[in-house]
Amino acid sequence: MYHIYLWIGLIGLIGIIIIELYNPIWINEGFANLVSVGDSAIWMKWMPRRGDIGLEPTEEENGYTRDIRYFSGYTDVQRLGQNHDFCRMIQNSTDSKDMFFACALGGTEGLSSVNFRTPSTKNGFILSRDDYMNNLGEGRAGYCRIIKTGSDQFEAKCNSAGDHLFRESLQIDTNPPDKIKRLLYFYDGITFWLRFKDDIVDYAKNVIIFKGGDIEIDEIPKEITRGLFFNGIDQYLRIGDTNEMRFGSSIQLKFLRGVSFWVYFDEFTNNAKIFDFGNPNQPSVFCGIIGRGNATTQQDIKYKCQDESQKTIPDMPSGQQCVIVQSPQVAMINTRANIEEYDCPSPEIFGRIMPPLIEKHAKPNEASTADLLYEIWENKNRKLHIQLKNVFPLKKWVHIVITATNSDAFKPDLDFYQNGVKIYTEKNGWLPQMNETTNNYIGKSNTANVTSQMDNKDELFKGQLFDFRGYRIPINDKKVKDTYQWGKEELGLHND
Repeated sequence: MYHIYLWIGLIGLIGIIIIELYNPIWINEGFANLVSVGDSAIWMKWMPRRGDIGLEPTEEENGYTRDIRYFSGYTDVQRLGQNHDFCRMIQNSTDSKDMFFACALGGTEGLSSVNFRTPSTKNGFILSRDDYMNNLGEGRAGYCRIIKTGSDQFEAKCNSAGDHLFRESLQIDTNPPDKIKRLLYFYDGITFWLRFKDDIVDYAKNVIIFKGGDIEIDEIPKEITRGLFFNGIDQYLRIGDTNEMRFGSSIQLKFLRGVSFWVYFDEFTNNAKIFDFGNPNQPSVFCGIIGRGNATTQQDIKYKCQDESQKTIPDMPSGQQCVIVQSPQVAMINTRANIEEYDCPSPEIFGRIMPPLIEKHAKPNEASTADLLYEIWENKNRKLHIQLKNVFPLKKWVHIVITATNSDAFKPDLDFYQNGVKIYTEKNGWLPQMNETTNNYIGKSNTANVTSQMDNKDELFKGQLFDFRGYRIPINDKKVKDTYQWGKEELGLHND
């Protein structure tokens, strides 16, 4: 009888070896989880990192691709006491709607790398770009992210790691990392958040986006972003909170208390609008520039002292020479202007028109700054007009915040910030009172087609935008400064 059991065990072992050699994916990975590894150094040496799945995105088994915009890296979900498990977001190559988070477990070289996983997006798994791994108190790292849990409400929640996969139920992360705490602070009161870092989506999940002129963004994440580029010819965005691309459902302009954005002008196109929320041929609220910017004036030019070569006249016959200077009175006597006495005048001498040694006026294309223009309209009646001089530099990032300072529904004070510094306060300002707007543009004017090509036509914005936000609550001074600092880090402006 014992010989029979021995033969059965031997045949089973041979079968497992054959399966592992020819199709290891059939064998459930993570057999190490059947034992409690703990912090034993003896066990850890038998659990090396996965060598076939790692930091390179191309190192995925057949049928799957990695989305490198989400968390990827080594962590500990097996309770090894050491980061030997490689976790990342992957997608089924044949079904773009099938995405899930999976870990290739340390010590399971050659076995399936996708068995230890979360549910799929096809089964209700919620994605978030603000994702991370965090120890949830069980000695294992859970998969966490910032998730929208209600109207304008966001929380850090996690799928904790079990013995064989991530649990489906979500739990609140009561101690997220500092970078997540800062993002949660930014989410407070948010109505739309278009980061334009490596995607064109609303992180507040209220806005639908239409992309005009085939505008696209590089989706490969980089340490330093350049934002979303607009070509000034045919590219713009139209946004709305319904499929009809309107505002009025989850976003109403009369409840919008603050906007924040980074902007970079490649060129001051005529009357360019950074955003214009309104109706056809009729703005409601917009922020942009006046004309083509401000040309450098005579007072703005800093001259150096003239050297001697600019003070002397070259010897004849080359170069500019002195000419006869005569008054109009003399010219009336000895030139053809004297119609009474001069019968045979001598050849006239005309002074040369000589260019100045130094240009005294800037050329039209030398505008170095532009004014900020912010207006609010209702039924073609302008309710608010604010013009701030030289706020926008050319070819340089600048951060702008426009915010109400109190909860007054009609005429709150309005603060204007440039690069984290308050530059102007409009006392008893105005808020839009429109319930619904149909044409909500970024990079385009609602009045672009009102005038003809021969008139002072509004042109499309040419440049880059980054981190465009709208808030339903006033943006306080601390959040302004924190937002400015966060943007500087993302744009690599640490030393600017």
